[in-house]
Amino acid sequence: MDYQLIIDYMIGRWGYSKQFVRNNLAPFKGKHVDVLISSPGGDLDHALDIRQQFADHGDVTVHITGFTASAATVIAMGAKRVCMSRYAMFKVHKCSNFIDVWGNYNADEMQKLIEDLTENKKENDKIDVVLANLYATRCKKKVSDILDILKADRWLTAQEALDLGFIDEIREADANEVTWTSCSADTARKLNALGLGVEGIPSAAVTDEEKASLWEKLKKSLFHSEGSKENTADNQQGQSETLTNTTTEMKTIKLTAAMAAVLAVESIEADDKGTVTLSEAQVNDIASKLEALTADVTAKENSIKELQEKVASLEKLPADSTDDVKDDGSEEKLNASDMYNSIKDIL
Repeated sequence: MDYQLIIDYMIGRWGYSKQFVRNNLAPFKGKHVDVLISSPGGDLDHALDIRQQFADHGDVTVHITGFTASAATVIAMGAKRVCMSRYAMFKVHKCSNFIDVWGNYNADEMQKLIEDLTENKKENDKIDVVLANLYATRCKKKVSDILDILKADRWLTAQEALDLGFIDEIREADANEVTWTSCSADTARKLNALGLGVEGIPSAAVTDEEKASLWEKLKKSLFHSEGSKENTADNQQGQSETLTNTTTEMKTIKLTAAMAAVLAVESIEADDKGTVTLSEAQVNDIASKLEALTADVTAKENSIKELQEKVASLEKLPADSTDDVKDDGSEEKLNASDMYNSIKDIL
């Protein structure tokens, strides 16, 4: 797709400014404009102005790709239609501003600081209400509902953004678009540095098939012998479904505990649907641990096999001959007097 405007960096004076967008929209007056947005956000003043420019232009379609958040989502709200790549992420949140409170303060200065921060909070609250109204108009939701979403401050998938009404359409990404497949450590650091965080971003480090394979390997490595015994018992005794479910739950608990130990975390918790989400790094850690355990087990099995072969070879060798041990001592019994006479010269 050809885009008449691409916004793929910070919004504001040192990135895509309201003046830059105005100059680039001017040649397309009265014409349809496709705008690609893949930006972490930036200056809200510039974003609000650009949003209005899109609304005034009229025929603007925004295409959201990559990690699009904050002020960049405000810009999108001015478009006639908002499309989002299935492989993009979308984030809205409450406004923020830089506060420098470093230093030593006496009681009076602390009170003044408290008053200043209180006033600052009131101003931010006003801005949050303005933003909530802006999003609510697009989403056709109550302002209070939007304020809750802003407060949650989490990344939304394309489907979540569509369900909430922030976008109008989900589409597959073009080959030249900025998309994402997983949140790498480097991407996470960049998002955290911008104050955006990574809350809500699912891991897509491996395919579902690969995850299933890894899960089966983990279960087999931890519960192989135990599972075999249980399967035999099931075939022989026909255990009830309730007992089987209980056993499965206990094995799952043990499995998640073992995974937590491998990952060096306190615990691994599932959501209300029983789904456990692992990050790319965690999946890689588990895979590495499995490989190490598999290699260790293989080495020990080979060592045991070699020892068994040595034992079998020794058992086949002819045994050494043996002789009966005979007592060469005299059968004559000695009394106490004889024993004394034999040693009296030594005494």
